[in-house]
Amino acid sequence: MILKFSTRLLILDSELNDSGSRCCPALMSMNASLLVRLKVSLVAQSRLLSCTCIQWKKKVITGKPYKTEEELAEKFIDHKLIKVFGGKGGDGRSSFLREKHRPFGGPDGGNGGNGGDVIFVADSNVKSLEKIKSAYYAPDGTDGGGTNCYGRNGKSLYVQFPVGTYFCSGDSGELLCDLKAHDETYVAAHGGLGGKGNRFFVTNTNTTPEECTPGEPGETRALVAELRTLAHAGLVGFPNAGKSTLLRALTRATPQVGDYQFTTLRPHVGVLQLEDFTQIAIADIPGIIEGAHENFGLGLRFLRHVERCRFLVYLVDLSAADPWQQIVVLRDEMSKYKESLVETPALYVANKIDLPGTAAKLRKLRARFEEHFGDGQCLMAISGRRTTNLEHLVNAIRHMYDEDLKAQGPERSASLIW
Repeated sequence: MILKFSTRLLILDSELNDSGSRCCPALMSMNASLLVRLKVSLVAQSRLLSCTCIQWKKKVITGKPYKTEEELAEKFIDHKLIKVFGGKGGDGRSSFLREKHRPFGGPDGGNGGNGGDVIFVADSNVKSLEKIKSAYYAPDGTDGGGTNCYGRNGKSLYVQFPVGTYFCSGDSGELLCDLKAHDETYVAAHGGLGGKGNRFFVTNTNTTPEECTPGEPGETRALVAELRTLAHAGLVGFPNAGKSTLLRALTRATPQVGDYQFTTLRPHVGVLQLEDFTQIAIADIPGIIEGAHENFGLGLRFLRHVERCRFLVYLVDLSAADPWQQIVVLRDEMSKYKESLVETPALYVANKIDLPGTAAKLRKLRARFEEHFGDGQCLMAISGRRTTNLEHLVNAIRHMYDEDLKAQGPERSASLIW
């Protein structure tokens, strides 16, 4: 509309100038005043339209506020006690049919409905036990009714858990279930059966029974849910060894990085994308120190996440006083926590070769390493911060991944696609 008015105003201005040049000076002054009034009116309309647009302008939605590693660690829960209660079955009904012209219609009491089950489902979109409640109650079945009406069954209650959660009995500690794949289910508590109405007890010898049975109570159990991160490779090392920096360099994960110990307070999982579209999940396990198997440092809370990794990457800090001692301590802590972890396939990587004075330590570490392991293992030297020799590390991780596929089969690895 404003564009149309401005076009007409320009045409009128040119016409008035042409006519004014052939008229008297008085007529020219009248044309000029009329043109000024039209321009003022047009500016007022444009300002009104611009103010209206600003008032109706959509508000810009800002992103979520940044949360520190400490705040995220408080919400990361990987161990929880859960009580589950199956639904109670509905009671059976004892009644007799009474209709017009049918004074003795016989028993017509219906059965009660079955109680609902509590079912756990593995969901890859859930990453923590933060929103898991401490108790779950399945709906009860409804009671039976007259005229052979059966009670409605209680609906099953589905609870989503992260992939990699396993459940133990709260009393004996016996392993009950392990949810390793997406959409895998486990019936945690069965609902009670519905009671029988007196119609159920009709026989040839007893055509008018009066008895009915109540519904059975649902199953009640106490379970301990523990989350163990599922990943192909696990980064294991002392605090401030550069695990989070290496994970940032290899994947798109963004763990917090700092120049102090225990920067990582919860496991982070990143996906290494290869050129042939292969995805390798890499877990950053929080720092392990001497005595972790006795619950020192972050202790046993995160050692359980190492069990699920197919192979391990021991990251050694070359800036430490004795890098070889870190390898000895890490292997010793693994064996004391679980002896089978020492036999897990592993890569040994020396980090921070970009720092001054690390060349001499690397030579000594290689000598001690070859003396202890021989030719069966190789020590790689990288810099996670400068991304030095990362291509060799990626090739080694891919080789370990392929060897794991040959040993375990592609079916088992399919559940680790993130």
